[in-house]
Amino acid sequence: MEDLGSRAQNMVNVGVGLCATCKHVRVVTSDRESYFVMCSLAKKDYKYKKYPRLPVLRCSGHTISHKQDD
Repeated sequence: MEDLGSRAQNMVNVGVGLCATCKHVRVVTSDRESYFVMCSLAKKDYKYKKYPRLPVLRCSGHTISHKQDD
């Protein structure tokens, strides 16, 4: 499992915007090695898109994910 720093850097490289640092993001990988950014807030609130259009530049649900110390 990647740490927040490398995960965020990889997501910044593909231009996902705020999702790169959000605790609600899940990266879904298809069988064809395509990557999709899924917002877990969509499960609870219909105003959030399950698979938002990227890059996300504004989001009222954005919450910065903090790397936990081991």
